[in-house]
Amino acid sequence: MTPFRTVSQMEARLILKRELVGSSVCDQVAQDCALLRSCVWALTGGSRPVHILRLLNLSASLDPSNEDIRPRIKESLEELAEAGDLAELANGRWLPAPTREVRLETADDTRLLVGGLPTSLLPSELSAALEHSGAFRRTKGGRMAQELALPSEDCTSWMGESPEDLEGWTKAALEGNYEAWRDQTGQLSIYAPEFLPSTTPQALRWVERTDKLSGRYLCRQTLPFGLKRYHAAEIVAGKVTRFTNLPGEDLRRLMYGLDKLAGKEVSVPVTETHEWIEIILKSELPKPERRFFAALGKLTVPEGSYYPRTWRFRVAYAPEIRSRLLALGIHLSERAR
Repeated sequence: MTPFRTVSQMEARLILKRELVGSSVCDQVAQDCALLRSCVWALTGGSRPVHILRLLNLSASLDPSNEDIRPRIKESLEELAEAGDLAELANGRWLPAPTREVRLETADDTRLLVGGLPTSLLPSELSAALEHSGAFRRTKGGRMAQELALPSEDCTSWMGESPEDLEGWTKAALEGNYEAWRDQTGQLSIYAPEFLPSTTPQALRWVERTDKLSGRYLCRQTLPFGLKRYHAAEIVAGKVTRFTNLPGEDLRRLMYGLDKLAGKEVSVPVTETHEWIEIILKSELPKPERRFFAALGKLTVPEGSYYPRTWRFRVAYAPEIRSRLLALGIHLSERAR
């Protein structure tokens, strides 16, 4: 007869963590994401969609003493969808995304293991080579992809497009088939960085008066019940005369482009030491840059607030981080170490 050994709740959690991530060294988000990958895989077999309620029930049953696990698992679902590990289908159903590697094109050849394959299914020598940070699993070099025969997704495809010529892209985004402006309900705001100091966060660069404006602008229309629509507006002598919709534009990138064209680039404090580089944001980044930063760094925000958003990275990634910020026209304000 095989003897059984009674373990404490703390020891049981450490064993579970080790099985899920291959190491006991990871943050709580990484552990939750590892648990969720395993649950999704177990319930879907890698191919059959599963409803969110079954996921939540199975995840919660693995740690019934933890009252916070259900809301945390919901957040982890969003994190994994954003990272590309899980795919959300209609009617609350989820499916593991195809597993592949993503080369982040850093100097140290950092790569991501992306997709629904749980870390717990990897050979121990491969799982030990992974670094878990939030929803992301990082490794260096091509051994992981070679051993698992993984397909490769390039960084731009995974991250999203990031045009090299921001000013040219911004001017092109404001082109289109303009039509006569029709008086519509709701409050109208115009993004006009030229009238505000460079230190003003983007969220405060919207103005409601148009009497001093002339040209093409990003326009925000706040409708009843809080719904917002965005247009490119043509203003002549302080009056909106024509407009065109902006259905698929990267609005945050457009704001950075308009800042640059107006000579009012956002200023971001940067601190660099021999170990790390830290940036403090009071204006959000476009989605591709956010995804890239999340893959390499650690984000902290004040409790109960969205800003300031402090990103910290290993100093080895400083060239890539600086390059991404400069491509957005951001002014880097160096702080003393």
